[in-house]
Amino acid sequence: MDRFDRIGIIAICVLAIAAFFVMQADRGEDKRDPLAQQREAVQERTISTPELEKQINVIRNLLDAGNPAEAEPLAKAVVQQYPFQAEPQMLLGDVLMQMQDPIQAMHAYKKAIGYNPDYLDRKTPQFQGKKLKNAVGEALTEIESRLKQHPGDENLNREKKTVYYLYRKIAGSCG
Repeated sequence: MDRFDRIGIIAICVLAIAAFFVMQADRGEDKRDPLAQQREAVQERTISTPELEKQINVIRNLLDAGNPAEAEPLAKAVVQQYPFQAEPQMLLGDVLMQMQDPIQAMHAYKKAIGYNPDYLDRKTPQFQGKKLKNAVGEALTEIESRLKQHPGDENLNREKKTVYYLYRKIAGSCG
């Protein structure tokens, strides 16, 4: 055995010992279900306070009672108070849909999906895919009827692009 053989054998032994220690350290890590890890990440992202829950329940009760006009200012205030939370955006979209304003509801839903994509994942309890698809369909119908009246309106063409973007998001989701 020459000098290079001894160096090679020593290097292989060192690598084997290092691999052993890495495998031992890996055994001690948390081996949870990836879906459970994803749910925990979503819960960490959505900070829910008792005050927010109370306001959301008030708005939902108003919607259930058929008072979207009273719920709209409350929903907008909650959205301003919690601008990066998905649930107030989704609730604002629901209010706007009950007020027969599907285009503005579509924008609220788009923000909610951006903050929490689980609204489009059938495997999560937050799934809202069917409702969102219906809302986007109503918005498209409204936009197309307005485009017939004003064929060159650039704002309506932008709104139509937003509708198609949401259709792609919904189609690409698990729902």
